[in-house]
Amino acid sequence: MDGEIVPLPQQEESSAQDPAGSASDELAVVLHPLDTAEPVPMRTKQEILMEGLLIAPNLAKLLYRLLRDDRVPRKRRLAMTVAGLYVASPVDLVPDAIPLLGAIDDLLVLAFAIDYLLRVSPPEVVDEHWDGSEDALEFVRGISAWGAELIPGRLRRILFLR
Repeated sequence: MDGEIVPLPQQEESSAQDPAGSASDELAVVLHPLDTAEPVPMRTKQEILMEGLLIAPNLAKLLYRLLRDDRVPRKRRLAMTVAGLYVASPVDLVPDAIPLLGAIDDLLVLAFAIDYLLRVSPPEVVDEHWDGSEDALEFVRGISAWGAELIPGRLRRILFLR
């Protein structure tokens, strides 16, 4: 166990209550080095957005490499290709002319497809093709899983037999 042993100050009152003078006077606390660390300030929304934007090139390379890798099952690669075509297509469930809502269906389909591709691809293949940090990949997995969860379960099962 790492850390520093710090004796607790003896209190006069506890000695008076314990007439036998037992070992309670010799209590000590072990402080772990992490217990003394300064708290890290929370990141702002702008910092999180910038981090997401910096991940985009690595994500694009990862998706491209996974789509070209024969170790990823063909059905999974096809699902990602169809999702990409849907996002690029001017025909949508919710027209892009509607501000904000028009982009949401594209983002949800893309998030669902990325989540699906990352979940079903062999982990060693994903790790091999990922150029960023492990934290960044976990960020991508978390965001895509969150976006996929926004799609109703029945529709998810119909789309990719999840």
